[in-house]
Amino acid sequence: MKQLIFFLFLVSAFTIISGINAQIQSSHDLRSGIDAGYIDNSIDPNSDFYDFYSSKWFAKNPVPAQESRWGTWDVVIERNNNVLREILEESAKNTSAPKGSIEQKLGDLYFTAMDTVTIEKSGIEPLKKYLDMIDRIGSMEDFQKVFSFLKTNGTGGLFSFWAGQDDKNSSNVILQLFQSGLGLPGKEYYTKDDENSKKTRMKYMEFMRNIFVMMGYDVSSSAKITDRIMDIEKRMANASMTRLEMREAEATYHLMNLQEVKSLMPDFNFDVLFNEIGLGDNSRFDKGINVGQPEFFKELNRMLSDVSLDDWKNYLKWNLVRNNSNRLSSDFENASFEFYSRTLRGNEEQKPRWKKSINFVENDLGEPLGKLFVERRFKPETKAKALQMVKNIIESFKERIQQNEWMSEKTKSEALKKLSTFGVKIGYTDEWKDYSGLEIDRNSFVDNMMRASQYNMKLNLDKIGKPVNKNEWFMYPQTVNAYYSSSKNEIVFPAGIMQPPFYDPEVEDAVNYGGIGAVIGHEISHGFDDQGRKYDGEGNLKDWWTAEDAAKFKVRADMLAKQYSGYRAVDSLYVDGNLTLGENIADLGGLITAYHAYMKTIDYKDEPVMDGFTPSQRFFLGFAQMWRSKYRPELLTLLVKTDSHSPPRFRVNGTISNVPEFMKAFKGKEGEPMVNPKDTRVVIW
Repeated sequence: MKQLIFFLFLVSAFTIISGINAQIQSSHDLRSGIDAGYIDNSIDPNSDFYDFYSSKWFAKNPVPAQESRWGTWDVVIERNNNVLREILEESAKNTSAPKGSIEQKLGDLYFTAMDTVTIEKSGIEPLKKYLDMIDRIGSMEDFQKVFSFLKTNGTGGLFSFWAGQDDKNSSNVILQLFQSGLGLPGKEYYTKDDENSKKTRMKYMEFMRNIFVMMGYDVSSSAKITDRIMDIEKRMANASMTRLEMREAEATYHLMNLQEVKSLMPDFNFDVLFNEIGLGDNSRFDKGINVGQPEFFKELNRMLSDVSLDDWKNYLKWNLVRNNSNRLSSDFENASFEFYSRTLRGNEEQKPRWKKSINFVENDLGEPLGKLFVERRFKPETKAKALQMVKNIIESFKERIQQNEWMSEKTKSEALKKLSTFGVKIGYTDEWKDYSGLEIDRNSFVDNMMRASQYNMKLNLDKIGKPVNKNEWFMYPQTVNAYYSSSKNEIVFPAGIMQPPFYDPEVEDAVNYGGIGAVIGHEISHGFDDQGRKYDGEGNLKDWWTAEDAAKFKVRADMLAKQYSGYRAVDSLYVDGNLTLGENIADLGGLITAYHAYMKTIDYKDEPVMDGFTPSQRFFLGFAQMWRSKYRPELLTLLVKTDSHSPPRFRVNGTISNVPEFMKAFKGKEGEPMVNPKDTRVVIW
């Protein structure tokens, strides 16, 4: 997406202070942050550091039947979910909450999500008025009107749109139009003919046929409808860009005026769409519209004529029911689970209803829910201590830029300028969104979700043509993740991730710097990875590199891509080192930067040995502990094809193999698996 946010798995602007402030409290006064009981001394840490610290944990903590992965992140998410459950159950019981209050809205939405008796009795009835609307379509004009209405309800397919900053003028918020409309995870699932892709397509079509049978169509008609919808999606997929192609920041930037956008799809009435979604005033587009993939929209225009009206109507029905199947009775919900969870991710069982209901509430009221979460789980002192760590690590990154041997002084100066303008957000927003205009009641779960989708779209699109809100967050406070935004040039760490074992004020500095410290360094490094480096300190896509330095950067980046492309992830599938390049650069830069910041602490200088490990060794154990995670093979297959992050094993072993400080800490030797030879060792930041 053109907001170009780099997630880790993932208070406003602040100025970097000079000098690193050491922690006042030494680790002599704190407990250990690692669990030495999981160390497997039968494994040489220089042979496989990931298994050295995680194999015993995996043996005792298998992936639960309801999950597709299990590890450190999931343990924290589970802990947070228990808090959210308490909040929502209390809100649902509080029937005297004032009408319109956050507690009333959260409680009523959760109540209707949990009311499986009513949901089961209703079957597909909650969607009947929308299906009838589709059935009444008698012309392409009708089709476009209904499509536009359905888009406000979070369905409809075809393409996506949202308000986002202009990549080349970050002070402007403009409309972004992007390819979309596919039911499979990405283009590759339609175009590749390996056994896994063919099997997945077969399962997808089986899922589609079952849905149409449950909607009341006979088996023969359902099969024909499914074939035609698959033909539509294949054409859209063939016209789509791959995830790898879209990684290039410039590749999806095509600023156009309104007339140019209309010329891409002359057979589509954008005025109908814009009026429906609240953008009828054309002056809202005075600063332009970004079209991510013009060729995709040209093909959509051809399809408007080539595809029959009946096929388009069935496509709308498919998107409507598919996107709402987990909100309907168990027959629809089970069908969705079988494909999207069991086939694609390997889940053996469905999650309990309360967890599903939390997800429903978070999807549409995540920020108000987060407001109540931080009141219970986030202490002000946590924010203050974490902010100090951020300052320390940014200062460490500054020093590494200054000491960089391959970069010219001219580019260094620009890099330091960008770093000095980094914004930092920790915990939660200081400016909560206004949900007073959203109506939530206890009458209908699906209607609640539809109204919430409409309201959230309005909140987003209302930003077009207005000044950029520097206080806005793109994650909820309870989210266990972090991100860097290139358009805002800021790093953000929600309260959800500022918890043990990522960050714990009661444990030693070593594990905190190896955990949340590496996360902080990771997000900082995103501002200088192969795509983030293309943006300046104002958040604009602008080349501030000398040609020579850009070429030197590329040599190092290509080496890292080659290294990761050599890692076999699952079966015959290897990591795509180019798709994961940005995250791998961020992992490497983040770990090294956090380590050098840690070297300035009292903890490191006093060299206390805890659990038989030195400060440096505990730092790297803290890093490995953070990425401890077991994936089902189905999920690994999905992620290798679609995710910009490397699997956890390689986020640990692949990263530390380039870090001489690890070799020194564990007395490794060149040629050992965890120590890359000097001529292939990658150091960028």
